[in-house]
Formats: sequence, C-alpha cells, structure tokens
Amino acid sequence: MDISVGIGKSKELDSFAAGALASSDALDKMGRTDPDILFCFASSRFDHHQLIRGIKSNITSAPLVGCTTAGEITSDGPDTKSVVIMALKSSRIHAALGIGKKISQNSRSAGQEVSRDTVIKTRRGAIRHAFMMFPDGLKGNSADIIRGIQEVLGTSFPIVGGAAADDFLFQNTYQYYDDGVYEDCVGGVLFSGDISVGIGARHGWYPLGKPRIVTEAEHNIIRKLDGKPAARIYEDYFGKRVADLQNEPMARMSVMYPLGMTIPEEEECIVRNALRVDKDGALICAGEVPKGSEIRVMMGSKETALKAAKKAAEVALGALRKRKAKLVFIFDSVSRAKLFGRNAAQEIEVVKNIFGKETPIIGFYTYGEQAPLGATINLGQTFFHNETIVVFAIGE
Repeated sequence: MDISVGIGKSKELDSFAAGALASSDALDKMGRTDPDILFCFASSRFDHHQLIRGIKSNITSAPLVGCTTAGEITSDGPDTKSVVIMALKSSRIHAALGIGKKISQNSRSAGQEVSRDTVIKTRRGAIRHAFMMFPDGLKGNSADIIRGIQEVLGTSFPIVGGAAADDFLFQNTYQYYDDGVYEDCVGGVLFSGDISVGIGARHGWYPLGKPRIVTEAEHNIIRKLDGKPAARIYEDYFGKRVADLQNEPMARMSVMYPLGMTIPEEEECIVRNALRVDKDGALICAGEVPKGSEIRVMMGSKETALKAAKKAAEVALGALRKRKAKLVFIFDSVSRAKLFGRNAAQEIEVVKNIFGKETPIIGFYTYGEQAPLGATINLGQTFFHNETIVVFAIGE
C-alpha cells in the first residue's frame, strides 16, 4: 500500500500516558511500521510537554505537527478532553513541516517564515498541492498570516487549516512542532508528491435583509455601518439597545446570527462571529473586516449546517477526480459544535457517508478556519473563516 494511515486516541488523565497510549494505538492501526509524519490534536487540559514526550516514547524519528483544540474529531466522531494522533507513511506523499514565530508582532512575516521553512524542506521538483496551517487562535491576525504564505507560494495556492483553540476557555492555545510546544506561532505543512487533493468549505448560513456598508473599521473591529454605530445592525433585528448587547454575551447570539461579508464573484459570504460590543457600539469580531465591505446579519439552523457539511465533503471528494480518498482532515468551527450540541456527531457522520465508512478521518474544533471559497481548489483565494466546516481530502 502506497499510503498507510493509523489513527490513535486516548482520554487517559496522565499526560505522558495519554501520549504514549494514543501513539501506540496509531502504530498498531498502521501495522507497526515507522511513520513519516505525525499529526496531533489535543485538549488544552494536558501538560503538553509531557504529552509530546509520551508520543515520542513510541515514535522517535517522525516529525510532529498539530495544536490544542476546542474538541477533537476522528472517524468515530467528536470528543473532548482527549488527544488524537494520525500516523502517516507514504511513498507518494511528501509532507514538509515548518513554523513561523511571534505572530502577534508581525503575522505576515510569520506566514512568510513558516511557508519558506517548508519550501526549503520540500523535495526538489516535487509537485506542490496544498499548504496546511495551525495558527495560534488567540494571537495575531490569521488573514495576515495567509497573505504572508501567499507571497511565498502564490495568491491562488490552496491553503487549509484551523486555528488552535483551548476548550472554549479563551486563555492560551498551543502549537506543536516536532518535539516542542509553542505559543504565538503558526505551524505549517506543505504537501507535495504523486497525489490529488480536494478541499471543500461551507457554512450554511444565509443573509437577512439589505446589506450595510462598513464605513469605519480597523482590523477586526467594525466601528460604523452606514455611518452609524455597528451594533445598530443587531438592534434593528432584535430590538436590543447597545447596553443590553454589552451585558448579554454577544458570542452566544452570533452563533445563530453571525455577520456575513460579501466577497465579489464568490458563491458564499465569509462568516464573522461578533464576539462583543464596546461602549460606543463597535462590534469586535473574530476576524478582520475591511472598510468598504458589505455586511449582513446571517441566519441558519442545524438543518442548513448539515447540508453545508455534506456539500463541503462532496466538493472535496469531487476535486479528487475519481481517485479514492485515503485520508480526510476536518477543521470545524467550535461555534458549529455549540450549535449542534449533543448532536455534533451527525455532522461528522455526514462527511463519513460521502467518503465511505473506512476512510480515516482526523481533525478538531477550531477558533477559525482557513480555506479557499471557490467551488474547486483551483478557483478563488484562501480566506479566514468563522462558523465554517473545512474538509481536506488526500487521494491516490
């Protein structure tokens, strides 16, 4: 077999033991061969240095990449307070790892750094297919990280990934790179070789009412819409005063009613979570919103979100051009996990049904997602998303 995959998992309380058990489980499922690369996604509850030591106690040579999460995903469905590991060995896939540091100081430079690091490590002449990124979800500007990567790899080069999370605590996230644990960084993987890749990204929310124009904004703060305090857009729909919006957790409301930002020539809006309202009625969002953007309040449901997950998986599978999917990554917004609640497994099951029950799946719930918006990976530029499910498949 040209591509061998093993996925391991542990909920062991002791961090070292959890890493050791999960890595041993992954090795067992891939026939105890030495993997070329490890992907690790874990709850923030662990002692992460001990967790990595436990993993490396079984697998010493393979480089490792990953991050902390707001929930872990495997073929068995979603979980929390666990560590999941994918061990991968292949003569077809080459995965070069890199890291960019100090994203809070210069996110764009960190994007350039992580992508250059992977390019240097990629085999000469190999066909590059996609870049995967795991940025700190609480620091820096992920949109600027994407811009930095694009300056190295090209504006239309496909980029996917998820922002590291910390179990919805919003305190500190961690990034894993080889045998180290980092903060304020972005880990990356450049995939090349004799493979095909497919990417699908959908959210399922639809716009309400007429668009408003962002007339004053800086980075992720929308100060004015149509010249009025931005929070008025929620007052108009829900009758709440700015003071009420400040007192009620805005993030809770925006799970069901996020903001949608129109992108010219794209089928879907980009979704932005409004996290809170300041005293002047400005909306602080979970991603940048440029001045001049068209903004609407969005509405959705579990049903439309499930349809979006199915569509994302279908698009990713279709882009493989009839090659069989050998592994699938899912980067899913923590807002979607909150929306589905106890029924979160339904969304993962929808993806499994598209790719087949035996296809290995791994991923996590994120503080933001990265993916192109176009119908195929060859169309459209990569964006930073909220409340979106990203499906990334590798086929042979």
